[in-house]
Amino acid sequence: MLSLLATLLSAPLAHAAPPPEATTFLDGDQAVTAERLGAAARHPRGRSLTPVRLRYGSRSFLASIDHTAVVRLDPGGEEALARRGYRLVEPLMPSIGLWLVEDTAGADGLSIAAALASPDARTEGVRDAVPNLYVRMERRGAPFIPDDPRFSGQWYFDDDRMHMSEAWGITQGDPGTTVVVIDSGCDFTHPDLQGKFDPGLDVVDNDDDASYDPTFSGAEHGTACAGIIGAATNNGVGIAGACPACRLRCVRMLADEATPLAAPIKAFDFALQTGAAVVSNSWGYVEAMPVPATLRDAIDNVFDNGRGGKGAVVVFAAGNDNRELGADELNAVRGVLSIGAINQFDDKTFFTNFGASLDLVAPIGTLTTDIVGPGGLDPSDYTLNFGGTSSACPVAAGVAALVASAAPELTSAEIVKGLVETARPAPYATPDAAGHDVIFGYGIVDPVAALTAAVGEVKPPANTPDPSAEEDAGCACRAGRAGGEAWMAGAFYGVMLAGLALRRRARR
Repeated sequence: MLSLLATLLSAPLAHAAPPPEATTFLDGDQAVTAERLGAAARHPRGRSLTPVRLRYGSRSFLASIDHTAVVRLDPGGEEALARRGYRLVEPLMPSIGLWLVEDTAGADGLSIAAALASPDARTEGVRDAVPNLYVRMERRGAPFIPDDPRFSGQWYFDDDRMHMSEAWGITQGDPGTTVVVIDSGCDFTHPDLQGKFDPGLDVVDNDDDASYDPTFSGAEHGTACAGIIGAATNNGVGIAGACPACRLRCVRMLADEATPLAAPIKAFDFALQTGAAVVSNSWGYVEAMPVPATLRDAIDNVFDNGRGGKGAVVVFAAGNDNRELGADELNAVRGVLSIGAINQFDDKTFFTNFGASLDLVAPIGTLTTDIVGPGGLDPSDYTLNFGGTSSACPVAAGVAALVASAAPELTSAEIVKGLVETARPAPYATPDAAGHDVIFGYGIVDPVAALTAAVGEVKPPANTPDPSAEEDAGCACRAGRAGGEAWMAGAFYGVMLAGLALRRRARR
């Protein structure tokens, strides 16, 4: 017994595993604490990623890191980086000094960001340095089966809501106006989109093929957004786009796996370099996380300096979590026009996010283009079931493109100001003294009022031809002639829109 006791006393005591070591870096002026949560694992696209937990004050979320960091440099900062043993890997948005950086000794992105947070590094031209965070993104559409038979087709464009036929009498857009759709990629073979796209970008596979990936769970999402914005119109086929004459560019960014921080920065740099007038973003982060300062700066740079110095309108969907948006999230970035969703009764949808950063609302664009064939939501090549704030965002983006076409001399800030000031009051809003309501923002996007304010009073055309009807895949399309005459091309499907039953939740 004594020998057993001596053995037990001499045995080392078992201890719990030590807590993960914390590392701190600066995201802008915000100190962020990060903990590595385990060994690196192989990412589906071949990268080695380490799981981390990030803490921004009292908020935390999970992400992964690789061997790189996103760094913003002042002129001359490249030499300081080289002296410290770092190498520039790839330009992300070089116009404001954003680069992807790696350590020549093999340290990971968290170690790079922590080292470059030192005062010495900041005095040598390093403005910001954050790990190249891999976080999950989500498309901001939630397909649902509408159930109200009183409205059909593209009701969201009709003369009870958006008055798009009247807006098209003022302008149908301009081929010199380009909308970049950052999403899941697009179907360039769709008959309503053929010939509408200029070259795009894939920031998932890092090439210039922005086609959708048929294995992605939301493959149809980008095609649906592109159709609402710029489907070929007055062509006797399918649906009408909000900005019929505008050009489109597609960026494939969304994937089922986590997306690195570098990807959206490269997407916005593409919009900057191609002179986009509008950038449509029906996506957001899965978790309610602060927007990294480097991404915020990239968005603001496009808003301020895109389109040859006039700036591009950057439109974001508010999201579908039925929650209040934080002041440090994507939708609160200065250069973002944040769009919520309303239904056919001008009332809130059950899913739309809300808050002080919400600018405007638009109706959900339920009917739109789909992937050709059986790979999309509907084998007819069109879907009635597009929804969420994903479908409201391209409605607003298309209207912004109309205004940019009609008054190309306006800056992005002036276009946004005009859209806000001419918004139609939401009937169920209770605005504050500044005219803002947390659910409806400053009101409902009003194309005719925004265009009239931008170009001056426009009299309706004197002669509008009688509409002709043409059946196409279960729709009746009414079309007049273009060339300054008022016309409307819409696709009318039997739909039911009152229930919005899928994933129904009470607001609060």
